[in-house]
Amino acid sequence: MNKPGMLQSDEIQRARETGRKLGSTPEHSDMGLSDAARRLFAGLSAANYHALLVPQTHGGGGLDYATAGQIYEELSYHGIGFMPTLLTNAHCAELLKIAGNRQSEQGFLKKIGSDGRIFGFCLTEEDAGSDITGIRCMADQAGDGYVINGEKSIVINNSIADFFIVIATTDFSKGRAGLNAFVVDASSPGVERGESVRGFGFGNSVIGKVGFRNVAIPRENMLGEEGSGYFLVMETFDKGRPLVAASCAGAAGRLLDIVTAHVRRREQFGKPLFSFQGISFRLADLATRLRASRLLYLDALALIDEGREFTMEASMAKLFASETLRDLAEFCLEALGYRAFEADSEARNIFNDAQLLISIDGSSNVQRMVIASQL
Repeated sequence: MNKPGMLQSDEIQRARETGRKLGSTPEHSDMGLSDAARRLFAGLSAANYHALLVPQTHGGGGLDYATAGQIYEELSYHGIGFMPTLLTNAHCAELLKIAGNRQSEQGFLKKIGSDGRIFGFCLTEEDAGSDITGIRCMADQAGDGYVINGEKSIVINNSIADFFIVIATTDFSKGRAGLNAFVVDASSPGVERGESVRGFGFGNSVIGKVGFRNVAIPRENMLGEEGSGYFLVMETFDKGRPLVAASCAGAAGRLLDIVTAHVRRREQFGKPLFSFQGISFRLADLATRLRASRLLYLDALALIDEGREFTMEASMAKLFASETLRDLAEFCLEALGYRAFEADSEARNIFNDAQLLISIDGSSNVQRMVIASQL
């Protein structure tokens, strides 16, 4: 097991307090969805949490992955509902860093780090989810650039992004070799943002469709070498999965505290619920799994920091932490009873978020496929 550095107590307290202040915004605020999401991101940017892994030369925090992961965990303790916005920006920054061409290094990364701009990641389509070789969004060469046409069905930050990273194919017959990544200015003619929907979870983030109708972009907005889109996405997911796992661990920590306090206080049949082994043993199992979740994500992030292979460990961390959060959320609702379904129930909101976190960066079975491929 690697031994990554640990955050100091004052750094933990600052991150957790920032998450508490921003995450406590009621979902039913009279502020519109997009305005509320922008306000939350502005708060994260003001606290310098918007670009933790962007180099300092580009205005970011310049942190190592293990340190950034611990901050994500602490922010998520109270603020898992807004973390998709932050995670999406982090994923886009990672893809820009991996692509490593001049425009991405000197231009777009600075927009994230120095300018605090918001990015959206346009990958999933109606008929292309876990299998991205089914992507139909087209990028046709036109003069000294490309014209993009297509629709993305699930885009986090769809209504607030300043830029989108769009995965499109230049030749569908080539399969994954035809996939490429492009940066599109969200204000470009032909970019059509769908209505952001408030659905099942992620109440402090905006999610919706984005369409592209004859959107012209310059050639230099293609990231990496031609035909590299598939590998850029895969490496981005590899590096993003432990960060998602860290966020799951933060939310799971919050649930564990909520349910433990409740079962110690709540009495039935003349004694606290905690005194029943059906409760305390289940909590013991879940507390153990939470501890293991932390160690798994820290291990994966430390491997990235050390420049070692990390693909399997990243998927193990995401698989274990997201399923631990889901199972803890289910137990929390069971233990809280009707209280979990009262208005603005924090436990219920995290339960909803937990179901969605299972799918981010690949479902559980996708993680198992990755892990099995590395054995």
